[in-house]
Order: sequence, then C-alpha cells, then structure tokens
Amino acid sequence: MEQILNKLSEIEITARRIMEDADRTKTALSAEMEQQCKAFDARLEQETDNKIKELRSSLEEKKNAELAALRQSTETALADLEVYYRQNHEKLSEEIFQKLLKH
Repeated sequence: MEQILNKLSEIEITARRIMEDADRTKTALSAEMEQQCKAFDARLEQETDNKIKELRSSLEEKKNAELAALRQSTETALADLEVYYRQNHEKLSEEIFQKLLKH
C-alpha cells in the first residue's frame, strides 16, 4: 500500500513538473510571439511610411511637370496672341470702330 502511495506521489510530482514546464514554455512562447508581433508592426509601419513618401514624391514630380507644361503652353498661347495682335492690330481696330458706329 505504501509502495502505491509512493508511486502516486511520484506521479503527482512528475505531473506538477510537467505542468510547470508547460507553463514556462507557454510564457516563453507568448513573449516570443509578442516580440515578433512588435517587430512585424514596426516593419510594416516603416514600409508604409516609405511607400507614402515615394507616392508623395512621385505626385510632387508629376505636379511640377504638369505645371511646367501648363506654363509653357500658356506662354506659347500668349506669344501667339501677341503676334496675332501685332499683325492684325489695324484690322481689329477698324472692326471695333465699325461695330461702335453701327450701334
């Protein structure tokens, strides 16, 4: 009987050690997973920031290119109007004068 109680006691001690080891392993794995989650979040945030910077830079370049093209086309249109005005100044003045006289 005493031998059975000793065996049961040994089994209980062994079971307690297994449970304690399992708790330590669980705690270690939990800490490791927490660390991996934080590292993933930090890496994802950095990648997101980098992508946003790239997009902003790209949009800024595109905006500047479009503005330069718009300035160029505006300057060309103004130059064309200036040339037209110089070539047709007399004719335009006469047309305006005639329209004023008719009213």
